[in-house]
Amino acid sequence: MPDFQLISPPMIAYKGDIFGTIPSPPIGVASIAAYLRQKGFTVNLLDCFGESPSTIESYKNDFLKVGLLNQQILERIDPHAYLIGISVHSGMTASFCLELAHQIKKQWRKPIVVGGPHVSVCYKDFLLKGIDFAVIGEGEKPIFDLLCAMLTKSSYKNISGIVCADTIEQLITTNTVPIDELPFPAWDLVPLEKYWSLNMTHSPVQGRFAPMITSRGCPFNCAFCSTPLISRRRWRGCSPERVIAEIEYLKTNYGVEDIFIQDDNFNADPKRVLNICALIEKRSFKIRFTLPSGVRLENIDDEVIYALARAGFTYLCLAPESGSSRIRHRLNKHLDEERLYAVQRLCRKNKIRTGAFIIIGTPQEKAYDILMTARLIAKLLFRGLDDVSIFIFSPIPGSKLEKLPSIQMPKDYLGICWTPRWRSDFKFLVWIRKILYLEYIILKIIIQPCSIIRHLLNISRNRFETKGEMGMRRLFDVWMGKWKVKTP
Repeated sequence: MPDFQLISPPMIAYKGDIFGTIPSPPIGVASIAAYLRQKGFTVNLLDCFGESPSTIESYKNDFLKVGLLNQQILERIDPHAYLIGISVHSGMTASFCLELAHQIKKQWRKPIVVGGPHVSVCYKDFLLKGIDFAVIGEGEKPIFDLLCAMLTKSSYKNISGIVCADTIEQLITTNTVPIDELPFPAWDLVPLEKYWSLNMTHSPVQGRFAPMITSRGCPFNCAFCSTPLISRRRWRGCSPERVIAEIEYLKTNYGVEDIFIQDDNFNADPKRVLNICALIEKRSFKIRFTLPSGVRLENIDDEVIYALARAGFTYLCLAPESGSSRIRHRLNKHLDEERLYAVQRLCRKNKIRTGAFIIIGTPQEKAYDILMTARLIAKLLFRGLDDVSIFIFSPIPGSKLEKLPSIQMPKDYLGICWTPRWRSDFKFLVWIRKILYLEYIILKIIIQPCSIIRHLLNISRNRFETKGEMGMRRLFDVWMGKWKVKTP
């Protein structure tokens, strides 16, 4: 009989948005489950996507829901749990999670706590609609304290990191655990084999894979990101020894061959990166490491790149966001373009594959700004860039650019993603994105003809070295009918 029932919801995406259904094992809830077990509580974790990744049904006309059906979720919830928690990672799942919470309360009459990045900035939307508790910030310690208060029938009104309807207007404080004291995520509660069978995740993989988080928070203040608000611009990194211990754990217990590090800012402390790489090189893990969330150019130099290559890092993402200095200033993203090109050359020299993040559609973006972005993509390709990911700007709740008068986001947040079809200029921006991708493909063929053959071989073998290869494989699978809506 579990003390705590934890739910990771199904995946929600626009119909036809193939990149909106790229899966990743839910490391956040696995970490919370591990911490609660360490403290003596029993936990039942229900990964609704992971348990049924091939079940696809229509959701609210324009969307797809991938994972367990609602009735299947209700049937798998343990009614003996004292508390039921639902993870709300983004606005795309917020509406569904609220619906699910009401269904659970109706059937089981259990208190419900919601948490996740979206809840941390939009908690009032849940508490004012009947949800009992919301977690602000990291969830391990607040949920532990809440469970303890419930079991001892103590007051929960002054628990740091927990908000309820009675305390909704009080000053909110967060409560974190020293990062090295956190146990490894409870991967035994997650159906990793089903994720491995998809051979598709947030980073290029070739074998058994797992995500890792080696730090939390970010000291920077990008205007399109909610992390500065959620983390209060605080960054905390695991010690190199703790990182190595987790790698060893994943290798020994799960036979992991690929690890992708999902930190918001892995290289915030370059000295820590060098120490981690030195320990990895010394242990000779024979694991492929990737950094799909991007690296900060301010904290990466020749020594760091050489260390990453020696340690087995095979792919990383650069994040210039735009070729226009005016738009980057609006995004509060400082960039030394010459440094960007130098880092790209060094990665190529050291056989580290690279991708670049580009955002188009930032409010007040003009034709000249788009031309500067096209120029930036071309210059990166001439220096060996492997692939590019082009996103359409969508205001993330909690970011500085959230409440722009020129963009009216959906009130229920459904559609807040990098393919925002609700934008009045969406069709025009899709056209711009296609032109930029066409530029990339043409220049790729001209500048890097041999790489095209390598990409095609990797796609055919399902052994990916870049995100672009995974994307092309997904397009092929969609064309073959693998990701069609299935009638329940």
